[in-house]
Amino acid sequence: MMALIRLTIAFIFASSALNSQADVVELRGGGQVDGIVQRIEQERAPYAIVDVAPKVRVAIPEAQIARVAESEHLSEYRKLSAGSIDDAERQYELAIWCKKNQLLPQHKFHLQQAVAIDPDHSKARAALEYVFHEGKWIRHSQLQKERGMISVAGKYRLPEEVALLDAQSEVNTDVKFWNREIARLRTAWMRGGEKGAEATAKLVAIDDPTAAYAMAKELTESGGKQPQSLRIFWVERLTSFGNRPALEALVRTGIDDADSVVREKSLQSLQKLSPSTAIANYAPMLKSNDNGLVRRAAIALTYFPEPEIALSLVDAIVTQHKREIPPGQGMNVGFGGDGSGGMSTGGKAQVVVTAVNNPPVLALLRQLEPDADFGYDQSRWRQYFADRLSSYEGGMRRDP
Repeated sequence: MMALIRLTIAFIFASSALNSQADVVELRGGGQVDGIVQRIEQERAPYAIVDVAPKVRVAIPEAQIARVAESEHLSEYRKLSAGSIDDAERQYELAIWCKKNQLLPQHKFHLQQAVAIDPDHSKARAALEYVFHEGKWIRHSQLQKERGMISVAGKYRLPEEVALLDAQSEVNTDVKFWNREIARLRTAWMRGGEKGAEATAKLVAIDDPTAAYAMAKELTESGGKQPQSLRIFWVERLTSFGNRPALEALVRTGIDDADSVVREKSLQSLQKLSPSTAIANYAPMLKSNDNGLVRRAAIALTYFPEPEIALSLVDAIVTQHKREIPPGQGMNVGFGGDGSGGMSTGGKAQVVVTAVNNPPVLALLRQLEPDADFGYDQSRWRQYFADRLSSYEGGMRRDP
């Protein structure tokens, strides 16, 4: 009797059988096994034996069987595998055919046969997860272990990366806890009274940095459902943390919050914590096709008057915005060759480009350049900065 080879099933070469029939066994984990099914009834761990080819059998625990149905590939597989096949490439091709038809145990068996005939059959070796290393074939898993790699969820990673993943998993666990805890304390805070005062004290006492994720969520996702005082409280607590989730929430609130007081508090916090983070997020918004966002970004940037954004402001003084007019909503006026005229509607959709002046952008540009004022004339502003740059470069030259 051949030794059992265990993956999810085992190949064996002897049997005692009951209730034989030609079937296809569908596995719970996916895939199927075709052959003559023989159910082995025993008190502990019943299983089935499937004759998949001459002298090839598969033992499958009943717990792994989803259902048994009549095989549509059994007769074809028997024809293809009939007789002795002593050619490695033919064994490999048969293995590929088995895989395409979800005959996974047969697939692996014929790959092993190909390697037995030709130990250097590279495609069969690769399919069996071997690699050629330092003059010999070695399992990929063994090579990775020798290199110090660790298998995590089917992927090999460096120990340092695994440590980071473990740390992140721990953070995720803490974040889930704080999401629940802070939501509970927020509810108590809003109810007021003695319990509300206790909740406030507990919220103030929290010093775990991972709690910032939950507080940021409260600030950015509450909309108008929370009172202004509570939202300002979240801004203050996030300011005390000053970590990444806190900065992200403050940046978002500083431009999106409907309450101008909350927006201002967020921008003031960013002034203290990280002006560069605010500029890096708000300056690209000046290029948005959303005119409202352009203006809000300019207003937010007044808290961070960095001269380096001047040219971006010039481009945003007047912005071009596209608007599509659906067919049938426009009106055309036309004249015929004989001078007759007429009006018509319909036709194709039209794209209208509109130039829009942005006062908040101009106000910020004037704040940065108090000695110049060219209104919304972008060409004059560009010439102004070009002249300044030229003058500066000239001043750096040394006379020979």
